[in-house]
Amino acid sequence: MVREEVYRVIGMHCATCTITVQRSLAKLGVEAEVSLASDEARVRYDPSRVRPRDIVEAIRKAGYDVYREELIAIIRNLNSYDDERVLIQALEGVEGVIEVYASHIDRSVKVVYNPLQISQEGVIEAIRSLGYEISEVKHEAEVEDIGQKIASEELRKLRIYTYITLPLSLALAIYYMSGSLGYSPPLWGLGLLRDLAIGMPLSTIVLAIGSLRFLRPAIRSFINLSPGMDALVILGTYSAYIFSIASSLGLVSSEPFYEASAVVMSFIILGRYLEAKLKARTGEAVKKLAELQARSARVVRDGSEVEVPIDRVRVGDIVVVKPGERIPVDGVVKEGWAYVDESMMTGEPTPVEKSPGDAVFAGTMLLRGSIKIYTTRVGKDTTLGQIIKLVRIAQNSKPRIQRIVDRVAGFFTWAVIAIAITTFTYWYLIAGAPLGLAFMFAAAVLVIACPCALGLATPSAIVTGFGKGAEAGVLVRSAEVVDKIPRIRTIVFDKTGTLTIGRPRVVKVVSLVEGVSGDEILLLAAIAEKRSEHPIASAIVDAASEKGLGIRDPDSFENIPGQGVIAWIGGKTIAVGNEKLMRGVDADLNSNARKAAQEIMDMGYTAVYVAVDGRVAGVIGVGDEIRPEAPEVIRYLRERGYRVVMLTGDKEATARVVASRLGIDEVVAEASPEDKVDVIDRMRREGLGVAMVGDGINDAASLSKADLGIAMGGGTDIAREAGDVILVKNDLRGVIDLFRLVRAIRNKIYQNLFWAFIYNIVLIPIAAGALYSTGIYLRPELAGFAMAMSSISVTLSAQTLRRWRSIAFKEAKAMEKTEIAQTPRLSAAS
Repeated sequence: MVREEVYRVIGMHCATCTITVQRSLAKLGVEAEVSLASDEARVRYDPSRVRPRDIVEAIRKAGYDVYREELIAIIRNLNSYDDERVLIQALEGVEGVIEVYASHIDRSVKVVYNPLQISQEGVIEAIRSLGYEISEVKHEAEVEDIGQKIASEELRKLRIYTYITLPLSLALAIYYMSGSLGYSPPLWGLGLLRDLAIGMPLSTIVLAIGSLRFLRPAIRSFINLSPGMDALVILGTYSAYIFSIASSLGLVSSEPFYEASAVVMSFIILGRYLEAKLKARTGEAVKKLAELQARSARVVRDGSEVEVPIDRVRVGDIVVVKPGERIPVDGVVKEGWAYVDESMMTGEPTPVEKSPGDAVFAGTMLLRGSIKIYTTRVGKDTTLGQIIKLVRIAQNSKPRIQRIVDRVAGFFTWAVIAIAITTFTYWYLIAGAPLGLAFMFAAAVLVIACPCALGLATPSAIVTGFGKGAEAGVLVRSAEVVDKIPRIRTIVFDKTGTLTIGRPRVVKVVSLVEGVSGDEILLLAAIAEKRSEHPIASAIVDAASEKGLGIRDPDSFENIPGQGVIAWIGGKTIAVGNEKLMRGVDADLNSNARKAAQEIMDMGYTAVYVAVDGRVAGVIGVGDEIRPEAPEVIRYLRERGYRVVMLTGDKEATARVVASRLGIDEVVAEASPEDKVDVIDRMRREGLGVAMVGDGINDAASLSKADLGIAMGGGTDIAREAGDVILVKNDLRGVIDLFRLVRAIRNKIYQNLFWAFIYNIVLIPIAAGALYSTGIYLRPELAGFAMAMSSISVTLSAQTLRRWRSIAFKEAKAMEKTEIAQTPRLSAAS
């Protein structure tokens, strides 16, 4: 079975870094997608052939590192070498565990694990499940967002580097500049002494600090034959530095430019610092979602309420939640009642009343009342945890255009080095320029041509855009959606649960047998449907329950997908379903039955036949309300030229009534799940991209078959595999938001790539001295400044996507403004 995991990679700086990591992982036979924007690698691998430690080693061999955590547990019954072997073999098979060390001498086991895949509690549970008793665990509770933790450490280091290098390099630049302008600062006229006392020491300090960040990755990238931004920085600054020393010592005939190497390095470090600050904001969505997780929970242990860190809560624990607290786990209410704000999960602004038996979800807020919850899921297994995981995976995926950019970046640095050598050769050997001038041009080319901006252009837009989508309840599972949506021309909607609310109710019951009441027909149908999970079955059972009819279990039951159910009750065969099922059980659809069904369908409702022992005994009308937002969504799509189709298992007459209310002309009715797949397949063969919008359970097959599957997730079913996109808040306007969002992301990607390319196309020739004859040229320090600004500008540009707003958000804001405007102002007299 193939595993899919996400690793946090430390040390990546530019597009070539991602390529280097991917190449290293590819040698293992691991399928990997690496994102510079999120500093994460998504890998798919066969655990029977590749171990997690191999993945970590491959990343480290490429010159980078992986964020890991470790746990040391003291095991009471770890008594022998055999126990060590059992523990190591079993734990190394657990998803997320990287390495295991066990010792029966001191009865300890050390587990190194990937915290993005498994929690500390998960590791502890895995040890306990093997039958070992843990007497002590040495670790610190870890609930902080890992990305934020690493980003904070990165920012702290860069801030220190910037505070040291920038003043020194600026002082050096001012010193040399004022001397060149004739102001004669101290020691200016003393040549070698000046350089030994001022130029060389200050630039050495700046380069030494810069080397902490750039030198080792640069050397490793050359060893791996994939030089990137680090290599260009080191080549540019160190070549200027060494040239200056040679000049000071009289080995070459030229003026030294210590200030150039120092200023380039300090500007690049400053740029990295600003870029890191912006990148921290780029991934804010995951941070916001992580902040919804409670840090602790009040658990009932031995009859008392005890507050424990969230990673100590186990499935089966009873958790107590009081007003104003976030619910820390997924579970079922065991005692008490409460009003819970579930808007972050369902989009429904009205608080939901919860009483025993109701499900509750981690991250939602308890407003009033108090409840005790039986815990069913904790930590990363909760619905919120799954959403965070899906957002991370999507943010690390790459659209087709990024793969093209990656290939370009792979040879870009070699091309830049070749251009720098050509520049030096031309100016010094062919044009006869002074050695210092030719060297300056070559250094400027090396510094300015960093592919950083190219590497950030797409992932920064993907991370920011998908994050905004997640905040709006539009969960995109892969960046391939960005490629798919422009090809979509046909959008197929399922009816029940998608265009309608999905909570049908019984509106009419017709008995066709003399002496048998409508309630008796309803009761028979309810007993037959009792074990079915179809929405229509629920409506029939609910209607019978409301009437107080005693619904017992059927003797046996069989579900016929797309048709209905057949049940056996007290020796009778009861069939409840559509006309196709009636034909299947040879039930006689006489004129009375057809007339009753037609009247129901003419009202826009679904007609459900009830047959007893092959005779149609009644017809039940079941209706569902159209979603209030559905007409707006259909109108939006039709106005933009999309072909809109309704696909349903209902009778055509019923479907057409609903379709006409929505403004849909094309209807495919009476379709079984298999028929729906065939319809989608036929439409795809017509050559136009097809998107399918369904409720994700009954339509899983057709969602998977479509070019783009959009599942109405309902907040609680996001773990389903069906669908490329999940509308978590169960609001059909998510379809509009999806199309708007993807259009905004694509526009941003193209804008970023344009500026990244145009920057290199324009500035590389200038750096090479193409306009020197006109007096326009770039010194290396200015090239370093421009390079830093290019990456910052691309990251900053992606930040504008944070201003994207969903339709629901805009409407809420508009209503808020209206309410404020309509609020009577208090007069001064009052």
